[in-house]
Amino acid sequence: MKIVLLLFIPITLFLGVQQQQTVEREEPELVVLKFSWARQQQGSSMIRGAQNPRGSITTPITDDRDLGSRRADMRVMEKKAASSTDHAGNSYQLHLEVKNTGEKEIRSLIWEFRPTAGPDDYEPKQYLCALRAKPKEKRILDVWTPYAPVKVITVDARKDALKDGEVVINKIEYKDGSFWKKRGWNIQLPPDASQKLTDGTCSVF
Repeated sequence: MKIVLLLFIPITLFLGVQQQQTVEREEPELVVLKFSWARQQQGSSMIRGAQNPRGSITTPITDDRDLGSRRADMRVMEKKAASSTDHAGNSYQLHLEVKNTGEKEIRSLIWEFRPTAGPDDYEPKQYLCALRAKPKEKRILDVWTPYAPVKVITVDARKDALKDGEVVINKIEYKDGSFWKKRGWNIQLPPDASQKLTDGTCSVF
């Protein structure tokens, strides 16, 4: 089983990178085999990785934020980090099993869980994960996050969450530099965002 250290990393604007080749295909060559999640009581309201429970934490910053806003974000995060050790909170373990059904080796993916029912204003969190998967290879991600996968008053764990929604693969980046993107998904991230992550780590936005 692969233990994933979920990190919040700054995503900064990156210019001058050549356009990557797009793989033309309607559906991704990455099959979701299983998805489940469970709520766990933690001693901190901040996110902690399983392999680095006391590690430093930052927040992801998208391309449309100016420098002043980024500095303000960092000050807020520093205050939260300082007080997090004094407050108990919940974290959620997300378990995802996937299989590379294509002929290319996968380097990273962006995915989200969309519940079948939920408030109209609910926007699922998306996860950029560095996960190397060779052709026909199965991989497992175990992610700890402070964000509940569903926005409801009472959150109950789901051993088979695919009955209550679906895992949507939005983008796949291959080892050769090409990528596949879901039709209609147009979130802009720096081309090198996944390269800042090591295999088995994720960033959330």
